[in-house]
Amino acid sequence: MKLITDRGWKWPAAQWELMLALGPGLGAFDGGTILGTALSTPYPEAQSISGVLVGTWAERRGVGTALMSNILDIASTPVSVLYATSMGEPLYAKLGFHPVGVTTEYSGVYTGSAAGVTRPVAISDISALAAVDREVSGYTRDKFWDFAPSRYSLRTAEFEGGLGLIGSRQLANGAAVGPIIAPTAADACALISDVVAGGERFRVDTDDADVGAFLLANGFEARNGCALMVYGAKTLPGDRSRYFAPASLALG
Repeated sequence: MKLITDRGWKWPAAQWELMLALGPGLGAFDGGTILGTALSTPYPEAQSISGVLVGTWAERRGVGTALMSNILDIASTPVSVLYATSMGEPLYAKLGFHPVGVTTEYSGVYTGSAAGVTRPVAISDISALAAVDREVSGYTRDKFWDFAPSRYSLRTAEFEGGLGLIGSRQLANGAAVGPIIAPTAADACALISDVVAGGERFRVDTDDADVGAFLLANGFEARNGCALMVYGAKTLPGDRSRYFAPASLALG
């Protein structure tokens, strides 16, 4: 949390606890002083790297490079993915990561109306939704689906092209939307409208231009986003044409 405060991030303590329950985390230390962190969420197909932080008191000492090198070394798969801020992107590129997409953060209070296409997810839906998530994201993430119903507000819809899934959760600085899985961008916008209608401020991270245009037309503003980067493969697994927002940037 000292690193979070130092770098102006918004992760609460519960986020660290969740990430460490899903995979290993590494810390760099000088005596009793923490210098930096890096976290891994392992899937059979790839590991998602997150929580890469180096304190301002430890800059220019090679801490970030050492942490990332160790995270890559302990991975059980040769493929790693992460969402990089503009500050971190040069480090990751130097280590062999390359960009495969760019997300934009949209934030605001929705001014449109709900499409009314979704219903709450029931326990009986989980196995089918986990299968769709695996097909679309490319990740087999059983641990995520163990905790998702208790941590996320999940809704689903049946479209002509297949199942849709959308989740939302409360963060330290408001509510965030994701994952968003849908057959088309229009279907994704319908899912979003059902979740964000009601006057609350929401955040959506997406790389889809049509979804971004929909949000901008309905009260949201665009902010800087992140580069999606891959190591050990040319591209991402899964059918990314149906993956309109991740469950969180940390989870890939």
